[in-house]
Amino acid sequence: MSFEEKFARAELSGQDGVFERIDETHPVGIFLGLEGNQRAILVVCPKRPPQPPSLASIAVEVRTRQSGEWALVLRLVRPELKGLFTRLVEDLDGATRQRPDDPGDVVIARLARWQRLLSRGTPNVLDDEALCGLLGEIEFLLSEAIPAVGPRAAVAAWRGPYDSPKDFVFNSAEVEVKSVHRQRDRLTVSSLEQLTDAGLPLHLWCHVVELTLTTAGDPSGVPALVSRVRAAVSQDAEASEGLELSLRAAGWEDRIEYETRGVRFGATTCYAVGAGFPRLQRGSVAGAIAGCKYELTIDELRPFKVATWRSAEERDGG
Repeated sequence: MSFEEKFARAELSGQDGVFERIDETHPVGIFLGLEGNQRAILVVCPKRPPQPPSLASIAVEVRTRQSGEWALVLRLVRPELKGLFTRLVEDLDGATRQRPDDPGDVVIARLARWQRLLSRGTPNVLDDEALCGLLGEIEFLLSEAIPAVGPRAAVAAWRGPYDSPKDFVFNSAEVEVKSVHRQRDRLTVSSLEQLTDAGLPLHLWCHVVELTLTTAGDPSGVPALVSRVRAAVSQDAEASEGLELSLRAAGWEDRIEYETRGVRFGATTCYAVGAGFPRLQRGSVAGAIAGCKYELTIDELRPFKVATWRSAEERDGG
């Protein structure tokens, strides 16, 4: 049962203050339910969590428990953001699985990154770097993810707009999408978590993405690409709603400024990130290192090149 279905069941029951554990196998006690008739999650912490950030859309409270542990309680105060709140729960679920030793610190760090998403009114126009990154993810969603697993599962797997460590998390694989310029010989890894193993096969999908100037209505225009991915999920209401939430979270809004922006896609290259792959992983660096950003030389990745990110099962069934 998905987190959205569990929230819907809690709302149907009307039981305020009753929480259900999200997953009995999760190394951290995370519970969801209703508090004050609003969606809420409770995260059990072995020590006092850091001071939470101020969020206009979510009330965050630190509480003590009779067991001597602490609890972080996050309660949605803007019902129209239910979809984003569910995505937040998904993000916290994955992040705390990777670092179960200090869930309070993990949750507060993730909330700080989500602060801009949950307080955003009208997004600004994306700069070229952010736009290229978004377009690369949309193209992967359209040409790879949807054909492989279908619209609903593909949209649900798209985690990039929510600052997740990996851009796409499927049931049997994770994919980090990198938009690169054709003349660029390096790619940037923006965090320790981005290429850290999380129990699933991990692939790096590199796609040449270049912005151009065009005229309104050009099929190579940025709005045309967004229209194509909307059309690809339009027959599934859940997928369509999820796509709009993700586009908004990524900072996209249908604005006139994008009408003259075109996009040109070049070669794609897929790399298997596994044994021997040059990377820094969270578990291999000192705990005092809170984060880092580094670059990889693309030419040195050739030994790890593979034909596809998809497993045999997905290829046979896709």
